[in-house]
Parts: sequence; C-alpha cells; structure tokens
Amino acid sequence: MIILIFSLISCKSTPEEDLFVGPNDMQGNIPAVEDDHDTLKTTEEIDNSRFRGQGQHKYDPTQTLYFSHAFIYEYKSGGEEGEFWIYHNPDNHQLLYIPEDPMVDFVVGDPRGNYYFFGDDGHGAKTVNSQLVEWVANPRLYTENVSYPISDRYVTINPTGKSKVLDEGSVIGGKRIEGTEYNWEFRQVEGRQTIYVTEMVPVNFYQVYGFNKLEGDIHLPIIDFDFIGIFGKNQTVIYLESGDLKLELVAYQFNPAFVEAGDYEYSVHLSDGSWKTEHLPLLSKE
Repeated sequence: MIILIFSLISCKSTPEEDLFVGPNDMQGNIPAVEDDHDTLKTTEEIDNSRFRGQGQHKYDPTQTLYFSHAFIYEYKSGGEEGEFWIYHNPDNHQLLYIPEDPMVDFVVGDPRGNYYFFGDDGHGAKTVNSQLVEWVANPRLYTENVSYPISDRYVTINPTGKSKVLDEGSVIGGKRIEGTEYNWEFRQVEGRQTIYVTEMVPVNFYQVYGFNKLEGDIHLPIIDFDFIGIFGKNQTVIYLESGDLKLELVAYQFNPAFVEAGDYEYSVHLSDGSWKTEHLPLLSKE
C-alpha cells in the first residue's frame, strides 16, 4: 500500500490533468501515473459525514491531512542549485515539508510550534514523533507592534523603494503577490545582502524558519534561512541574495497535497519513562 498520496495541480492545469505522485517525485520532474484505486479512499469507503472538500479533492480529516497551497523555492549556493517545496493550509496554518531522509517520510508543523515527524522507527513500524520550537509561537520571544525589520549595532536594514512581483499564478485576493526590497548595510564586516519580503501571504513565516531549528538532521536545504527577530512573522521572504547564495520564491500557488497521517501511530513520553499511544492532534477526531 502506498503511504503518501499527493495530488499536485498546476495553477494552469485542468481537473483532468491532475497528477498523483509519491514523495520522491515532489522535486524535479513530476511523472504522470495512472490512478490506483487501492491507494485512494472513495466516497463509498468513508462515511460521507466526515468528508471535506469537493469532487476529487474530498478527503477524510480523521485520516488525511490536506494542504491547498505550495511555496516553491529555487536556490543557488556554493555551486549547487535546486528547489524545495513547503505546503501550506491557510485554514489551519499547518505546513508540510518532505525531507530527503530514509527514516522520515514527511514533517508537519502547526502554528503552536509543534513539528511532527512521520516515518519508520527502525523496526518497520510507522510512527510519529514531535518537537517543539518555541520561537514560532511563544509570545515572550516575539515583540508585537514593532516595526520590522529591526536594525541593530551590527547591521542597518533599510527599504530601497523597489518592488518585485511574483508570477501570474501567485495571486491572493485577486492581486499578484508583491514584495518590498530591503538592503542590509553591515557595520563591522564587508558584504552586501538584499532581501524582498511580502506581507500578503497569510502565514506565520516563523513556522518556515522552524524547520531549520529542529534538533537532528532534518532541515531545509538552505540551513541559514532564518530571520527570526529581524523580520516579522507576517513578512514572507520571496527573494534573498547574499554572497554566492541566491534564494527565490518562484511561486506561491494553489497546488493541493494530501498525506495519509492516519497510517502512523502517535505516542507521548510519560514521566515514568513509558510511552502512551494517543490521538494525533493534527487529525480530527471520529
């Protein structure tokens, strides 16, 4: 049985052109595959009262996590180049990232700073572990009602008045996503850095940085992608150029993805050292 089911839809595609792909096909060329009804839960197999969505995008929220949009980033760094995708559900503010790791199938972050790792426990069992990144949601670690970005004694960050617009598929509220340029002037070292950010995307962008604050080997391909405390939570980075690093958001678009989270067992570590199986907070209850 295929564990993950993704339905990727280009902003220019029609419903008949929908693709179902596995996690290893998420980046690079996406091959079309024939429908496999054994991998999909149909309306006959699932109580319709639990169903959400419409048409072929219906899903069971007690078993499946849904992400309607995707951040698609391209990067060049140290002679290497590539891309990575982060999926987003604007309704519940969850993010999905699929790392290139043999033990971790996918990672889901929630707006409270919890990151859930879905994978193999090393003995063939499908399990879920979690970590908390306090910077994402702890109010003591973030100053509201402050004008971001914040300069300090090491660097001055100023807007240049220039703007950058994403492609025609990156639209929110009928408007194409547009970012504002900021230049960094370093006071104690030589160098130049340029960043464009937008406040149009409905996301706490600290959740994206949180993938680079996880303990262990899971992180984004650009591990220095972290502006916590410098830019605000509502400021999505759409372009970054610093030295030989270039990172660009080429699209934020409707691009649905589904993951079968109900196939994994979630347990919590109790004070006596034992483990207790519990309902996965990301999924709706029966």
